[in-house]
Amino acid sequence: MFLATVKKELQLLRRDPRALVRLLALPVAFIALFGMVFRHAEHGPTGRPLAIYVAPDSQLGATVVAALSHSTMFRPVALASAEEVRAKVAAEAFDAGLILPRDFDPAHGGAKAELVIDTDKALAERGPIQGAVVAIVDAVVMGPRAETVAIVSPRQQPHETPDSFQMTVPGNAVLFGFFIALTCALSFAEERRTGTWRRLLAAPVSRWKLLTAKLVPYVALGTLQVLLLFAIGVFGFGMQINGSIAALAVLTVGVAASATGLGLLLASVSSTEKQISSLGSVAILIMGLVGGCMLPRVLMPHLMQQIGLFVPHGWALDGYNALLVRHGTGFADVIKPIAAVYGFAALFMFVGIRRFRFDA
Repeated sequence: MFLATVKKELQLLRRDPRALVRLLALPVAFIALFGMVFRHAEHGPTGRPLAIYVAPDSQLGATVVAALSHSTMFRPVALASAEEVRAKVAAEAFDAGLILPRDFDPAHGGAKAELVIDTDKALAERGPIQGAVVAIVDAVVMGPRAETVAIVSPRQQPHETPDSFQMTVPGNAVLFGFFIALTCALSFAEERRTGTWRRLLAAPVSRWKLLTAKLVPYVALGTLQVLLLFAIGVFGFGMQINGSIAALAVLTVGVAASATGLGLLLASVSSTEKQISSLGSVAILIMGLVGGCMLPRVLMPHLMQQIGLFVPHGWALDGYNALLVRHGTGFADVIKPIAAVYGFAALFMFVGIRRFRFDA
């Protein structure tokens, strides 16, 4: 009876093309779209436009312009006069401008360059531009200098800068992976509406075995969905997995179990399909937002980063990011994210079972 119930759930899932589109087609489309956008932003051929005026016959000024172009951080745009640079920056056509006069040579008593930038803007906004331009100009004027600070990682194993797909694949996989909760909860509502659930309760099998058989296919499907999205990321988009594949698989099973437990919880607190769809969609999107699926938590304020740990998404993404980016990451390195997602799964299951109405 247990195996027959599992088989029945899998057949119902296979006959629902909308669920398959929601679980597989949409996340692949989102991964491709956002991955390409972020990759273009990271490796695009042009940097930030910078208004430039170089006085005629200023050889040092021409060297500065070449250094700015070579840095890839800036795209110098030559203007006809210093007044035009100031006017364009004042009109916010450019974030900043650089004026290099004819006698520009501050190292030998000549004139200084003039960086035109809105000083009323917050330092967090203008500081990176100001610092980068000044550093490049200083390097040209003063020449190469010995490095006084060595930048090292506190980890023994080196790690690479994350590729765009190493961020978009896990984010979208976790976000859409939790939509299995909607599919699971809606299946309970449909079986109650059609009377199938009452007929199943009449079968010679305990209610707990029946409920387990109902949930197992969704854990399996959720695991397969996320792993398939990672496989598409690896073979379709060149994403690298630098950590343990086994740890990634164990973490993925926990994510799927947590999503299925959320589905049981939704089914236990909602009585109609409409309630499940409205409540579940909002809950899943909010959890994905605060958990870092749409915007990496590292870019969020500190308080929001801590709030993200109150949902399984935040822990899951911490674990995935470590396994994808850091070389040699194993079970010991992601034991806390793994424990957290399984803890959320147990919590959702416990509350869902306590509130579940078998005879409703």
